[in-house]
Amino acid sequence: MPKTVSANEAKNRLGSLLGYVSEHGDEVIVETYGKPKAVIMSYAAYEEVQALRGQAQRADALERLRRLQERTAARNQDLTEVAAIEIAERVSHELIDDLAARGEIRFDRDGR
Repeated sequence: MPKTVSANEAKNRLGSLLGYVSEHGDEVIVETYGKPKAVIMSYAAYEEVQALRGQAQRADALERLRRLQERTAARNQDLTEVAAIEIAERVSHELIDDLAARGEIRFDRDGR
């Protein structure tokens, strides 16, 4: 179970709190005026939290892409594959031309 300390106590006892976290593998909740403001935890626990956060972000992005794909598919039911390829080629040429015009890339469409 996490230990709870005031911010003032955390400031005065940081070294011993770090030892507590390391020794017990538990967290220390730091409060200001009785409200939790921060947590002192082991670096391994922090890495786990970061990994979980990354997984959640990737899952969220994937779900948003799936919803976008569904909306796009619904709007383009009558679009043939040939027409879709023509649109994709036109957009990519416009993008390349725009980047080249701004000097962000060098591109020779003729391949010379």
